[in-house]
Amino acid sequence: MSKQKIIGIIGGNGVAATNKLNELIENALTKNGAFRDCHHPEIIIWQATKAPSRSMYLEGRGESFIKDYVDIAKKLKSCGANKICMCCNTAHYAIDEISEKANIEFINLIEGVANKVKELKIKKIGLAVSDGCYKTKLYDKYFSQICPDVELIYPDEDYQKLVTKGICNIKNKSRFENILSEERPKNIFNKVKTHLIDKGVEKVIMGCTDIRVDYFDDDNIDSLEVLKELILKEIC
Repeated sequence: MSKQKIIGIIGGNGVAATNKLNELIENALTKNGAFRDCHHPEIIIWQATKAPSRSMYLEGRGESFIKDYVDIAKKLKSCGANKICMCCNTAHYAIDEISEKANIEFINLIEGVANKVKELKIKKIGLAVSDGCYKTKLYDKYFSQICPDVELIYPDEDYQKLVTKGICNIKNKSRFENILSEERPKNIFNKVKTHLIDKGVEKVIMGCTDIRVDYFDDDNIDSLEVLKELILKEIC
């Protein structure tokens, strides 16, 4: 591990997802033999809870988050971050602009997911994302460049509403409901996955980092797990 490499994370989108990312990184390194604090990387996390909603902006229902993210990226850089990532799929809509204006390199989560799909030689994949990602077809942009032969399948309208409900319920106390509750995000996303599998996909991309907080299935491609692996490659 390079002592000079410090990763900056723009988080708070959501807060629980960012906390989970930090946990996943620590768990992976400890399982790989880390047993002292000095075996872990220096990470600077900015919980950007006051920045406008990324999804609402892309839906045309809110103010832009971009200036806030540029300012935060500059602050992370001034604190010593060598490279930055965003714990949010939707924010990648503006990753190039933020990187250029802050003058610092970013780890690209969606690019990482697309490369993972290419590596697995998947031809038809489902996608559960925020309404902002859904509306702008953000994933399509990267897939057309990295794995153009892959067919992206989105949920039908009613199931996209379930995706939105599941993401919102991650952020509230619903994730602490009884395991059988229909309000539990993991049960909501199981329904979404079943729907997409019924549409003929081979796997499903959980393209919102919040989802990992209450729902994980090894058979999916989980965007937070991908981000964890991208960070580990940078620091190890």
